[in-house]
Amino acid sequence: MRTLILYFVLWFCTLAGPLGCSSIAPRELAQSVVADTHLGWRSAPENQLVFSLATVSGVAQVELQPLPEEFTLLTLELPGMRKVEGIQWQDESGQSTVLYDGEDGLDGVSLQSRGYGFELQLQLSSMDYLRNGGVLTVIDQKR
Repeated sequence: MRTLILYFVLWFCTLAGPLGCSSIAPRELAQSVVADTHLGWRSAPENQLVFSLATVSGVAQVELQPLPEEFTLLTLELPGMRKVEGIQWQDESGQSTVLYDGEDGLDGVSLQSRGYGFELQLQLSSMDYLRNGGVLTVIDQKR
């Protein structure tokens, strides 16, 4: 069923590309790093990437390929997460950067509670970290 939904979203984005949906297939830009991290894709306005990231263990990791320059906003939905303790970025060379430490985030990092989960938005200077690809790790406090 998830596969069918994913194919529908990708098909819709391909057809609606000129109308505002990104024409780059999201599957080419991100993939799960650990087995219990699941990705879900959302259609997005032009120049934006929107997906959801769910995990059972409380530590979710996703590998992002280098992002085209036209992407100015990445929105990550985090359903089921209760209290995000940290968000870290590790680039291709192994250099790590803390994007959010549980209280504060870098410029352009916004974490909002959305009922059952969170929504993370990365834009402005925080997108500069993601441009060349690497691994995004989100750590949730499980009770």
